[in-house]
Formats: sequence, C-alpha cells, structure tokens
Amino acid sequence: MKAAALKGSRAMEIVELPDAAPAPGEVKLRVAYCGICGSDLHEYESAQPFRAMGMLQPVMGHEFSGRVIAVGDGVRGVAVGQIVAGNPGPGCGECAYCAAGRENLCRAGSLGGTGYTRPGAFAEYVTIAERAAVVLPEGADAREAALTEPFAVARHALIQGGYRPAELLVVAGAGPIGLLTVIAARAMGGTRIVVSEPLAGRRAAAERCGALRAVEPGEMINVSRALSEGNGAEISVDASGLPAGIASCVDATARGGRIVLAGVGEQPFPLDITRSIISELTYTAVLGYTRAEFIESAMLIAERRVDVSPVISEVVPVEATPDAFARLSEGRGELRKVLVSPDA
Repeated sequence: MKAAALKGSRAMEIVELPDAAPAPGEVKLRVAYCGICGSDLHEYESAQPFRAMGMLQPVMGHEFSGRVIAVGDGVRGVAVGQIVAGNPGPGCGECAYCAAGRENLCRAGSLGGTGYTRPGAFAEYVTIAERAAVVLPEGADAREAALTEPFAVARHALIQGGYRPAELLVVAGAGPIGLLTVIAARAMGGTRIVVSEPLAGRRAAAERCGALRAVEPGEMINVSRALSEGNGAEISVDASGLPAGIASCVDATARGGRIVLAGVGEQPFPLDITRSIISELTYTAVLGYTRAEFIESAMLIAERRVDVSPVISEVVPVEATPDAFARLSEGRGELRKVLVSPDA
C-alpha cells in the first residue's frame, strides 16, 4: 500500500508498505480522510525528527476516519463495513489513570499510539486496536469525522478550564484548534467569544465558526474589556503555542480568571509570578482528551449537532502529502485543516 513516510527534516516520501491482515483484537480500515496536525508539521520542520533517528516509525497521521475492511480474531464490537473515527491514543484500559477516566495521562499511551509508535493514517490503510475504533452511525460524513481528534482537543481545553456559557471567552489563534474551540464553545451554549488572529482570512473563518468578534492581536485587550465592563474575560484559551499568544491571553483575562494552555509551542514563555498572584490567575495546561470526550466529540460531529466543515480548507491524495506539508511549512496563510485521502 502507498503511504507518506518522514525520512528526515522536511523530507517526506511516498513509499510502498506491506498490506498486512489485522492481528487478534485489531481492526483494519480503508482510510477515508486524515488531517495534517500542527504537531505533525512541528516534527516535519524539526532539524532532528524523532522518526529520522529511529525513535518512532516513519508514517504520521493521527486525525483520521475510515471504513472497516477486516477485523482480527476476538473483535466483537466492530464489524466490516462500518465507518469509524480512530482514537490514536485510547489508553491501555488497565492502569490507574485509565481506571479514573483520564486515558490522556496513561503512561503506556504517553509512549505513543497510531501515527507515533504504530503506523499512521497518511496511507491507504491503517490498523488500530478495537478499543481505538469509535463506530459512527451509517451515513455519517467521514470527511468531517476526521476532525474528531482535534475537536476533542478543543472540547477538553474548555472542559478542563471550567468554561461556562455565560462567560466571556477569548481565544488566541485561529488555526484549526482555535476555530474548533469556537465551535465547541458554541455547542456548549456560549455566544460571547472573541478570537485574536493576525491573518484576515482566518479571522473571517473564526466569525463563520461562530465568534462574536475576530480581531487583530493588538485589539484583544480593548475589545475584551469593552465587552466586560472593563474587567476582561473570565476565561482565555491560547491555541497558538506562541509566547505572544499566551501574553495576550494574560492581558485580556480578568482578575480571578482562568488561562488554558492548549497550543503546543517550542518557545519558552516567561511567567510573571507577581502579576499572576496579584490577579489570582489560574493556569491550566491541557493534553489531548479522555476516551469519553473523544466518543462524545465523534457523536457530536456524526449526528450533525456541530458543523466543523468551515475548518477544512482542502483535500489532497496520499501522493500529494509531501507537497501539502511543504506548502504548510512555507506559510500556513489561509490554509486551515488540510486532509489527506486515498480517494481524493
């Protein structure tokens, strides 16, 4: 089968891999769609990718949907022909974290999953554990279902931050996670949502996703105060991973407010401890999502209770994966979520 493999820094190639049958307890999918994640791009741009050093297998792709074409021995809850959303890290199901419903902190899961230690879905086929397959209703849109994983990330950020619909929410960054945070907040009943983003096209996308206002970063403080009798937002989410984005969240958040760190970045951020104490700010760092949150997110999309389609900017075939990575790396610009599909 064809797959896109990362061979080195900014070096991705199309390769032929063995087309194996699923092992006991596994499910084999014909990939429908797989999204390019910001973390995929970070590794692609790294001077020393883990995969090139042999620490991980070479095929990325952890945001995916597909149709079941084969099941291994012992599989009971998934059948051939069903459409599924793939959870790349469902946890081991046995440790204390998994028992507590916090599979995102599972030590076994932290070592990686589909797209990390297991071959990912930038390919024609992918094999996953039955536990990782979330069966969707027949007729579900497989294209939108591929956004289950990043949508679950966005929902987890709001849940961990204790978001309440009446609150003023500010979001720094209108990339896929920022846009999906807006959609998730609207699904929770929120309407007072302000997004800061330097790119005009992404600001427009944020408003299409349901933001009350989408402004340039320099306007965030004044707008948040104007909408809150001068206090600022009760909760902010940084979806940029950049020091400037985090700083704008700190500036736009009210005394006693909460700041959620959802964006992954490589640059350190100098935390002003004195200011944080005086304003009694709460910082919450978030990782992924729980298994229950992933299932809930999959059903919200599959049952069309949310519309994630504005986040998708284009679909490319597997053969065009290297070009898509190169274009995203050169400048994300108006590109939002690029999906890879064997049938494109």
